[in-house]
Amino acid sequence: MPVRDGRDTVELIETQAAELSALREYLAAQNASLEQIAGEFSALEAAVTEERKAWQDEAEKLAQRNERLSSPWAIGFFGGYDPFRDEAVCGVGVTYSVVRF
Repeated sequence: MPVRDGRDTVELIETQAAELSALREYLAAQNASLEQIAGEFSALEAAVTEERKAWQDEAEKLAQRNERLSSPWAIGFFGGYDPFRDEAVCGVGVTYSVVRF
């Protein structure tokens, strides 16, 4: 092999080594970015899970409240005026709802 060809080969090897080094640095930077994105993604998944649980808990509370409010039984406070005895009356009693509006 001539000396010139050997020098060209060594120069080509050095150039490729420099390119490989630059590519390794670029890949390391990309890997760090991907790890950061993966961490943010897992944090986002945790936040979504927590929010979903909060919504489900609130929905369960509202369902229980609706069941309680849909009961036809209630305690009622009454007040009125008796014109025959000329006096005001008030009272407390248990009521049953026949019609709701």
